[in-house]
Amino acid sequence: MHRNLTSMLLGLSMCVIGLSATADATPVSLAHGLFMRGQIVDVDNATLVVCIGRSDGAEVGQELDVIHHRRTSIGPKGVGRFKRDTIGKIRINAILDDHYAEATLVSGKASQYDTVELIKPKQDP
Repeated sequence: MHRNLTSMLLGLSMCVIGLSATADATPVSLAHGLFMRGQIVDVDNATLVVCIGRSDGAEVGQELDVIHHRRTSIGPKGVGRFKRDTIGKIRINAILDDHYAEATLVSGKASQYDTVELIKPKQDP
């Protein structure tokens, strides 16, 4: 019985180690393959710097929605206090590094600290 339990625990630990080795790549790539979200961290004339880069799956030419978050009321705790408004669209012009990209405004407006996001359509197999 002790030998079976030891073998079972050894097998289980090998599975956990194997899964943890792939855990870093799999969920992130799947999530970034379908969805990207970041923040506008700088606005300098017509150039925006967004906190989305190479490691997020950003590519030159992608267009992202600009989302502004605003307080709607001071209501009950956690109930309808903020609203998301889509206020514009930006286009990525250059990938700066793993974490940042430069973009320009395509339509609407965008300010520092607004959120930018891209939801990629699912592709049929």
